[in-house]
Amino acid sequence: MRSRLSFLLAGAVTLLAATAASAGTLTNATWFQVTQGIPLTRTGGQLGITGTSTSTAILANLSYPAFQTTLFVPKDPNTGVIDLAVQASQGGPQAITATPSMANGTPGIPGTVIVMSAVHQGKGVNQSMFKIGTNTIVQVPVSIGKAGVFTGTFIVLGVQHGITVDFYAWTPHTLVFTGLTSKYAPTPDVTAAGSFNLNAQGGGTVTLVSPSKISIDGSLAQQRSVGFTKLVMSFVPEPGTLLLLGAGALGLVLMGSRKR
Repeated sequence: MRSRLSFLLAGAVTLLAATAASAGTLTNATWFQVTQGIPLTRTGGQLGITGTSTSTAILANLSYPAFQTTLFVPKDPNTGVIDLAVQASQGGPQAITATPSMANGTPGIPGTVIVMSAVHQGKGVNQSMFKIGTNTIVQVPVSIGKAGVFTGTFIVLGVQHGITVDFYAWTPHTLVFTGLTSKYAPTPDVTAAGSFNLNAQGGGTVTLVSPSKISIDGSLAQQRSVGFTKLVMSFVPEPGTLLLLGAGALGLVLMGSRKR
């Protein structure tokens, strides 16, 4: 009887230890992002991301590599006003914390979007190209993962316009944006879906989303649009946790065998 009790206590203690030590390690991550038509997706290796997890919380650290590129946007032949050059830059470190109910990034991954005039140059009979013009129309900051608001004004062909950008913190929840427009015309609703799916040992997948809503008001430009950044992270239990669980199970098996 005393021997069986010893086995039972040993198994229970081991299982409790395993529960207390349950933790996971980040093994894979992908950053999905498109800003003003410019793809900014990166792999976990490019981000240098590391992280740990439990069943109810994660902690991750990353550094988005410094990046800059330019995209030319020709004016619409029917409704366009001017040709545009959109220059985007982004980069910096961030610490991310998340639970099933909330998430946050500190600091926000910084960046800048600069909208400039573009000049179309004829080149041969069937070839053409754009180059950046001399006028900067508007310069907007970027903040990924941390909540904030930017407001400003800009002028198009002598007409002043207002712009507001709402930055949303990382979230594991689902967000739905309605009432979106482009050049005064309504556009479909947009949904961003996060998730927090970790087991008792801290293994599984966490998906965080960080939207940015752009509102432009003016006689030449009227817009309500949303862009999203999504970070998908995969965690696996640490080997020590698995060993403890295995040892606990073995102890209970041995206790059962001794009892028989």
